[in-house]
Amino acid sequence: MQSQLASLEPPAPCARCQQRVPGVKWGDLCPVCLAELRRRASPLARIISLMCVAGVVWFAFARLPLTMTVRIWVAAIAIATYFLVRRIVTQIAVEVMRK
Repeated sequence: MQSQLASLEPPAPCARCQQRVPGVKWGDLCPVCLAELRRRASPLARIISLMCVAGVVWFAFARLPLTMTVRIWVAAIAIATYFLVRRIVTQIAVEVMRK
């Protein structure tokens, strides 16, 4: 529950564009700047994620016997690796580009 004093405080400025937006805390980014940084980080995250997936698939095909069950597990792990690495790299890239 918000206190009554919280509604009287002026909104804090965005750390990047200095625009005062309600709901932004000191040192945070406004939604517009955050969306811009995520848009810029997306291609980098996509490339790094695909390289990691290629490494996982290469390792699986080079080291494991290629039965049908192994292929299904490799496909599931590759998909999970793609989304997990992409999310991590996007967050790291946003934090690096923020400064």
